[in-house]
Amino acid sequence: MFRQQAKRAMTTMGQRGCFIIDHLVEALGNEPACSLRRAMILVDIDQNPGTTQTEIMRRLDIHKSAMNREIEWLFNYGCIRVQNSEDDGRAKTLETCGYSKRALDAALDYFPKKHEGLQNMLELYIKALKQERPTLRDARIVSTLYEKGKAPKADVIGQLYGGPASTDNRAYNKLKEDGVIKEDGN
Repeated sequence: MFRQQAKRAMTTMGQRGCFIIDHLVEALGNEPACSLRRAMILVDIDQNPGTTQTEIMRRLDIHKSAMNREIEWLFNYGCIRVQNSEDDGRAKTLETCGYSKRALDAALDYFPKKHEGLQNMLELYIKALKQERPTLRDARIVSTLYEKGKAPKADVIGQLYGGPASTDNRAYNKLKEDGVIKEDGN
């Protein structure tokens, strides 16, 4: 409890956004290209350990084929554990594990309402980013600009995850093209 209060008190809103996104990237195998939808699914699984794909699809309104791909990815990257359901032999239950669980717990330290707060934040990013499949990288760019106010493109990209410069530039330019961010002329 004290650790949570200290984290919230010692950081600005922009810094918190950046730290939370960084924790989510870590929870998703250090893949900043992961979609915010995948992050929402992981948070939902963490909030509801022992849940099934069908229950998640209902809660998050995601189609079955998309859910199958996301669950397969999360399992292959070691983010979740899949077990046979005790209630239904055909169903599989899901729960977060390992590095994903630790990183999600670190992200949740910033929220007094825990999972609900994190889900609300992800939904706000999805709405604000105006893209079909916004990524954690896109959210980090917006968070960095929120924290810095105006900043040259190079400074913003320098705060990202050290991926290919072409990918980071493309993400930044797409946000600019969509009108999500404005360049300050530096």
